Amino acid sequence: MNWYLEVLKKYAVFSGRSRRKEYWYFALFSLLIFIALGVVDGMVGFFSIEPGIGLLGAIFALLMFIPSLAVGVRRLHDTNRSGWWTLLCLVPCIGHFVLLVFLVQDSKPGENRYGSNPKKLPEPKLPFELALALRYLRPKRTFVSMITLISIIGVTLGVAVLIIVMSVMSGFGQQLRERLLELNAHLKVSERGKPLSDYRSIRDEVLSNEAVSGAAPFIIGPVLVETQPDGEESPQVFTPWVRGVDLELELTVSSLVSTNNLVAGDIDVALNGLVVGKEFARMLNLRVGDFLAVHSARSFHRIRKAQQEGSEAVLLPDDFEVRGVIDTGHYEYNASFVLASIEDAQALYDLGDAVHGLSVKLHDSKQAESVRQQLLKTLPQGYVVTTWEDENTQILDALKVERNVMFFLLFFVMIVAAFGITSSQITFVVQRTPEIGTLKALGATGWQIMQVFFAQSLVVALLGLTFGFGLGLLVLEYRNEFLELLRVATGFELFPAEIYLFDKLPAQKFSEMGGDLTKIGVGSLFICLLAGVIPAWNASRLKPVEAFRHE
Repeated sequence: MNWYLEVLKKYAVFSGRSRRKEYWYFALFSLLIFIALGVVDGMVGFFSIEPGIGLLGAIFALLMFIPSLAVGVRRLHDTNRSGWWTLLCLVPCIGHFVLLVFLVQDSKPGENRYGSNPKKLPEPKLPFELALALRYLRPKRTFVSMITLISIIGVTLGVAVLIIVMSVMSGFGQQLRERLLELNAHLKVSERGKPLSDYRSIRDEVLSNEAVSGAAPFIIGPVLVETQPDGEESPQVFTPWVRGVDLELELTVSSLVSTNNLVAGDIDVALNGLVVGKEFARMLNLRVGDFLAVHSARSFHRIRKAQQEGSEAVLLPDDFEVRGVIDTGHYEYNASFVLASIEDAQALYDLGDAVHGLSVKLHDSKQAESVRQQLLKTLPQGYVVTTWEDENTQILDALKVERNVMFFLLFFVMIVAAFGITSSQITFVVQRTPEIGTLKALGATGWQIMQVFFAQSLVVALLGLTFGFGLGLLVLEYRNEFLELLRVATGFELFPAEIYLFDKLPAQKFSEMGGDLTKIGVGSLFICLLAGVIPAWNASRLKPVEAFRHE
C-alpha cells in the first residue's frame, strides 16, 4: 500500500527511477481496485457490455493514466532505458511482450544517467498519523480490541439490514406494479358525464397512435347478486362490480381473461354467462353451473319510473350462470369483480350500443403520461383520459411513503452503531492519554493527534461498510432458501403466499439499486465519521502536562 501511495505522490513525475517493487505493487493495487469498481458498476447498473467497462472503472482508468505512464517511464529509466520505449505498447503482442521483459528486469547497479539507484533510498512509509492509527487497531487480546470488533459488527449489521429491507421493499413495489399492469390497462378513455356512444371510431383513433398496442371497450358498475341454492339453504346476497368485456379485444389490453388464470370451468361469458373470482366463489359457495340472480341499476330505474307514473312494477332480476372461476393473483379482483359479456353488461345498464369507456394498452407503460397528453389533443372535446397511476394513486403513494419511513427508521440502526464507534474511540483516548502527552511533548500538533483517532473511525467505517455490503448481497441472493430453512426449522411461515400473493420473497436487483446503495453508503460513512469527531477533537485538546498526570 505504501508503494501505491508513493506513486500517487509522484502523480506526473517522469524523471528519476522506480524500482520493480514500486511499479508492480502499483500495478497490483490498481488491478484490484479496477476489479472492485467493475463489481460495483455491475451492481449499480453502470456497466456497459459494448465497451466492456463501467462508468466508475472508466473514471478510475482516466485518473490512473498519467501516474501509470509516469511510473512506467521511471521503471524503464531504472533499467537504463529511455522512456520512449513505452511506445512499444502500440505494437500488438510482440511489443507488449518486449516491454514486459524490460519492466521485470532488476535495477541497474549504481547511478545512471537518470539518477541514483532507488534501492539505496529508504522505503516509503505511511504518514505517521495513519500508521499510528493502524497500529492501535491491530487485534490484541484487550477489552478495547473487543469494543472495536463490536463496532465493526454493528456497522456491518446496520448496513446489511438497510440494504436487505430497501431491496425487499423496492422488489415488493415492483411486483405490485407488474400485477397492477397485468390486470389494468395503461390508459382509460371515457366521455365526461355520459357513456361512450361512438366507441368504435374512437377506438380506431386511439389505435392510430404508434405508442398504443391495443384498445378494448369496457363497462363497469355495481350490481346486487343473490345466490339460488338448492334445498333448504338460505340465499346469500352480495354487491360486486360487474365488468363487461369483449373477450377477443380484452386479451390485447390485460391478462384478466387469460386462460392462465382459470381455476375451474371455461372463460365463457356469452348469453348470460359469468366468470367470477376465486374469493367471490368461496364466499358465496359457488360452483361452475350455479345460477345467480343479478339486480342491476336498470331494475331500480324501472321501479322509480313506475312510481313516478303511479303504476306498479315488479322487480325481476336477470339470471346468470357461473361458467368459470379465475384467480388473478389480486385479492380485490378475486373477491369483488365478476365478468360478463359486453352485450349483457349493456343490457344491465340500458346502454344500448354504448360503453363506459375504452381500455388502452401501450408498448411502454412509462409513456402513459406523454401518450395521455397526445390523445387529449387528438380526441374531441369532452373526452377524459386517465392513466393507471391515477387510478392506483393511493396504494402507490402508500408504498412510497412506507418505503421512505422504513428507510428513515432503519437509519437509526446506523446511529446506534455509530455510538459503538464513539464509545470505542473514547476508550482509546483514555487508554492512550500518556502516549498523546508524549506525542504533544515531541511536537505533534493538535490536528495531527485528531487525524490519528479520526483515521481509526474511518478504518472501522470502511470495514463495516465493506462487510455490510457483502452480507447484504449474500442474504439477498439466498433469501428464499433462508425463509424455507426457517419454515422447516420453526414451522412458522414468515411470508405467507396467501396474504402477500407472491410465491417468493421479492427483491430488487443490485444493478437497479444504484440510488439506494449510494444513499446507504454515503449516509453510513458520514454518520460513522461524525461519531469519531468528538473523541478525536477531545484528544487533540489534551495538554502534555495534563496527559502525564494520568501516569
